[in-house]
Amino acid sequence: MAGQAEDRLDVLARVGLFRAFDPEQLRQVAARLKQQQYRKGDIIFQQGDPGICLYIIAQGRVRVYLSSADGREVTIRIYETGSHFGEFSVFDGAPRSASAAALSNVSTFVLYRDDFLDLLRTNFDLVERVLTFLTERLRYTTTYSEHLAFLSAPARVAAQLLQLANPDAQPEPLRLKVTQQDLAALACTSRESVNYALRDFAERGIIRIERGAVVILDPAALKDAIS
Repeated sequence: MAGQAEDRLDVLARVGLFRAFDPEQLRQVAARLKQQQYRKGDIIFQQGDPGICLYIIAQGRVRVYLSSADGREVTIRIYETGSHFGEFSVFDGAPRSASAAALSNVSTFVLYRDDFLDLLRTNFDLVERVLTFLTERLRYTTTYSEHLAFLSAPARVAAQLLQLANPDAQPEPLRLKVTQQDLAALACTSRESVNYALRDFAERGIIRIERGAVVILDPAALKDAIS
């Protein structure tokens, strides 16, 4: 049991939402977490489901996406280990605005709405962090919409690489575990267009293509490719 508690604290300490918490505050959060496992391909929740909890990824990758009435899907974002998702519906009590699926075997910690709201009432630091992250998610959605509306396919690929990498928060070079199919879904283009764009970026020394990953060697040049 002690080992499990330490594992939860280690995960929470890496999550941006709780990074400013002191050890005692982290223990308060950890005590309320429930663990859930998903296999690759499992649906974690669907668009329209009740928003009863938020998820913290202890291990694995999750795709958040929108579905149309005719069955088409648009990937909004891919979350990695240490990320959290699903907080919008938990915060306002509305149904899920998107769906989430496991891209690999996924281990999550779940924080239910009542516990989350109770923590908000007693921890103003968490309220500030939630506001910060909600603002970041809103900005991401706005930027994402602009990319789809105004950019060419190669520019959308470059923009998605930078968005996933968050170069301001990580040292160079930036290695992204992302497939060409992932990028095609995120950039709303074909896999062939993604392949063409990546090969062009690689020939120019901006990125390096690895199996199941892309390494960003020159973030500044990648930004130039968006304009």
